[in-house]
Amino acid sequence: MEPVNVLALGIDLDLVPTQDGGRATLLPGGHARDSRFTYRPNWALPGWPAAKQTAGPVLGFSRTDLRPGHSARAIVVALFIQHTPQWRDVGPDEVLRMYEGSRLCGHGRVAWVEPATWPLPDDEQDRLAAWLTAT
Repeated sequence: MEPVNVLALGIDLDLVPTQDGGRATLLPGGHARDSRFTYRPNWALPGWPAAKQTAGPVLGFSRTDLRPGHSARAIVVALFIQHTPQWRDVGPDEVLRMYEGSRLCGHGRVAWVEPATWPLPDDEQDRLAAWLTAT
């Protein structure tokens, strides 16, 4: 596969509590190599209605066993920026809404955005994932 340009976004994620319509089960989370990119929610960009969503797999989370209502850092990779150029307009402090189908499962405040390459080489994954545990 020929590498393509994508964007990586570091976000501070708050999961919606179950009683408010969020997930009913925990999200395994983490950022170990075997758990990277296993969670693939959709995202509504700032200003988008709920029905409009785009792909953004999660490289990893700062915590494991995330329960509804918990918070964690996460890194999202915007894969299809050629089809969804609005990703380029997303910047720090903006909020992305995280969906599983039509269920709103989280809100992520953007901390940073930087260019990346897909598929992400291991060294790039490791460099980005270091932010998840930085204080």
